[in-house]
Amino acid sequence: MNIGFDFDKVFVNYPPGIPNKLIDYLYKGHLALMKGKTKNVTLSYRYPGTIEQKIRMLSHAKILRPAIIENINALKKISQLKNCKTYLVSSRYGFLKSKTEEWLEKEKIEKYFSGIYFNFKNQQPHVFKMNTIKKLKIDAYVDDDIDLLVYLSKNDSSLKLFWITDTNTHEYTTLPSTIHKIKNISELYTNLLKHDASK
Repeated sequence: MNIGFDFDKVFVNYPPGIPNKLIDYLYKGHLALMKGKTKNVTLSYRYPGTIEQKIRMLSHAKILRPAIIENINALKKISQLKNCKTYLVSSRYGFLKSKTEEWLEKEKIEKYFSGIYFNFKNQQPHVFKMNTIKKLKIDAYVDDDIDLLVYLSKNDSSLKLFWITDTNTHEYTTLPSTIHKIKNISELYTNLLKHDASK
């Protein structure tokens, strides 16, 4: 099984004290956040201007982006499972390349992945992830962005999706059956062990 993982809010946390909703508001096209209330709204993500890029780079300092240790520990176990390949597929833009590399150098998690893919050519995040997932023949993907997961589910009904979150709050009346809610990567590891045991 090929398993893909997002980066932010999966292995690296947001800066402390900043509400997640505010970050979503800044990152996504504002109409995209209304898709549960407005028909025919296309998912889109903002590419920040020069000043905002500098602000975001400051907010991505290593000290402000703590590792999510519990999820990294679970990743280690998953990467050791037979017949499992793990991939990091993140939509981070190119202006964060140096900050991303600094974080990876500090936390040393590259060794747990068969491949690492970042959106450093600045495509729309959902398009980049969909294309990368197809290229790598990924069977299951983990992300904290419910809007992106819904987009993926509409474009590939065979893809198993895991929404990593500690809330049930979202704009959708119902979620596709291919999206499964988990609180952490340990829950995914347990799910994989049960799957192996049932064979």
